Amino acid sequence: MPAWRDKPANDRNFTKRRSAEEGRALIDAAHRATHRLYCDALRRWLACPSRPCRRHRRCCGEATACVNRALPAIAQAQLAAARREVIAGGPHGVPPQTHIEWVIRRSAVEQVLAWRF
Repeated sequence: MPAWRDKPANDRNFTKRRSAEEGRALIDAAHRATHRLYCDALRRWLACPSRPCRRHRRCCGEATACVNRALPAIAQAQLAAARREVIAGGPHGVPPQTHIEWVIRRSAVEQVLAWRF
């Protein structure tokens, strides 16, 4: 008797690659990386009270809180320029680590920066 007949008829495994928690963790990591790129593209480290950020000339702290604090004072033209820079990989040309990060980088700025962890 063939092996395919031994399988139950309704055996479906739709989450073969990762669990829901692993997927959520990947999405959160992609948003954190994109927020850090926005901080670097907007040069938020210049006004950061944290010494490591100023010393390394990049965001070393909590990028989400930093960019959300500065968001009301940023002009739309600056946001558009920052979005183009983030899509390109930021000031250092960092490629996206996953396809999820690639998609998030190309999302609307308001959607990306409104993400809460």
